[in-house]
Amino acid sequence: MYIRQVSVKAKGHKYITHRLVEAYKNKEGKPRQRIIMNLGKLDIPKERLKELAWLLEQRLAGQLEFKSQTPELEKAADELYAKHQYIKAKNIGEVKEQNTDNTAQINLNTVNVSESRQLGPELVADHMWSELGFDKILFGCGFKAKQLSIAKALIIGRLVYPASELETWNWFNNQTSLNEMTPVNISKIGRDSFYKTAHNLYRNHDRIELELYNKETSIFSLERSVFLFDLTNTYFEGKELENSLAKYGKSKERRNDCKLASLALVIDGRGFPVYSRIYEGSQSEPATLRDILSELEKKSEIFINGKKPVLVMDRGIATKENIELIKENGYAYTAIERGPKENEYEAEFRELKEILIQEDYREKINTTGWAEVDKDSGVYVKKIDGTRVLTFSISKGEKELSINSLREKRFLYDMEKLKLSIKKRSIILSKKVYEKIGRIRQKYSGTSSGYNIDVIMKEDSENKAIDLIWNKVEESEKKCILTGCYVIETSMEDRAPEEIWKTYTTITRVEAAFRDLKSDLGIRPIYHQKEYSTMSHLFIGVLAYHLLIGIETKLKGKGDNREWRTIRKILSTHQRTTVTMKDKNKTEYHIRVSGIPESAHADIYQKLGISNWLNRVKKIFHKGSSA
Repeated sequence: MYIRQVSVKAKGHKYITHRLVEAYKNKEGKPRQRIIMNLGKLDIPKERLKELAWLLEQRLAGQLEFKSQTPELEKAADELYAKHQYIKAKNIGEVKEQNTDNTAQINLNTVNVSESRQLGPELVADHMWSELGFDKILFGCGFKAKQLSIAKALIIGRLVYPASELETWNWFNNQTSLNEMTPVNISKIGRDSFYKTAHNLYRNHDRIELELYNKETSIFSLERSVFLFDLTNTYFEGKELENSLAKYGKSKERRNDCKLASLALVIDGRGFPVYSRIYEGSQSEPATLRDILSELEKKSEIFINGKKPVLVMDRGIATKENIELIKENGYAYTAIERGPKENEYEAEFRELKEILIQEDYREKINTTGWAEVDKDSGVYVKKIDGTRVLTFSISKGEKELSINSLREKRFLYDMEKLKLSIKKRSIILSKKVYEKIGRIRQKYSGTSSGYNIDVIMKEDSENKAIDLIWNKVEESEKKCILTGCYVIETSMEDRAPEEIWKTYTTITRVEAAFRDLKSDLGIRPIYHQKEYSTMSHLFIGVLAYHLLIGIETKLKGKGDNREWRTIRKILSTHQRTTVTMKDKNKTEYHIRVSGIPESAHADIYQKLGISNWLNRVKKIFHKGSSA
């Protein structure tokens, strides 16, 4: 509904009036409008009419709980609605109290509440579920109403209550009002159905992802000009003896004591998933690119007008072989190539740092080819050799120095512990001492290389240590010069260095996606003992991420940059409850009702366009009947 301003002529005079109008389609499917309320002339700013229309729509629908943040609009809506109801009743010849049939004399001592369930985060997730067309996509994959309801519980459950499929089943039956938003009632269904539906989701992996991305492109006007690719891994709890995906490897969460599974993810420049693939935990990062490029070629319809996107990768994947593979497949690319390429440009970085310590550095920088592209982080770029962009970040340099300092403290702490063990005679054999030193050097490989370590042996024995000493080698000037420096490799020779740097920094989007998947969407740890269950578990996390990025993007469009974890926490206090009471005749009433949204809830609902938070449900049990 919306408010329309119209001019009306009466008795030779021209009047301005406002009407609440609703758009609809007639039997022939043609768009039409009908007047819902005559509002008279409104003295309200034009930009606030949309909010007033929304408030009136809620009142007409019987949802009177929403409170506007503007008291004047709230009062105007109440007055206009009351006038409308009075005129409506008068026109049929009677003005009387509304909802007379819903009145009863209640014994206040019998009023109670039960079955309080969380509502807020579920409402937001359900709204985005509808916007992305999940129902239509899953019906197209052959899902029946029951399976679709379970899929909805699994995916929204992962977003709202990140956990395993078993915990999701428990949550769905005991803690949430989501079971009131599914196509069919599945509150009594067994947990095996949850596992079977999870497997069915993964069986339709390719189709679901492609259709979701096409829908997101339409809703959010995605350009598909940049694709980001990276690989992460997550760890298992348990021995995983029968899971072929579970392999030991280098854990990105430093859980090398656990078996791992890997997730490859392609997202676009705004963070929306394009394609995902699951590998065993020992999967080498560079080896995954050929598979991903092959899959993208099969889905060539995701390329707008046949134009392939720019691929952005971090140094873990950008080997020389992969760079050649990208070129062969006709993609432009931006990446940090493996290897310390910054060593080749020490002179250029030295020149920049010498200029930056001078008072008139801004004037001198312009004469050297360097350009400042981010004043907040202090980032400077310079294009060189046509395909490389030298980059220096002050904030990155400070971060590296801080990390190096912390590592050095930990290294020295471990050395002191070993020294104390030798002094206490807990470790005295030189073989054991050297083994310990070797492990410490391996643990702090970068830091320990800057130290000389000597073992002092007992005078009358070559096999027994009595002390340990170390001294720091003077840090090389080259290492200091290159702190905070890196080299971006690109095929876009015609682009300015500022644009190339900006394209590369979108890699942070895929890093944020992995962070959300692990921290907010429960893909770690993995408890499944079977390979297919593991893949289903990870894929449900990716589907939940589609909802998450959709919600966050829509809020950002309204100037709200809060992350999903914050939104979820705020909305968790909006509940749905059953109120029970009895009248003087012992008739019992059960009314299932959503709580009145607080201002923090209403703010989020309004930004997302959520206007319905489930209707009241009333049940009456007369004396002697079974409840």
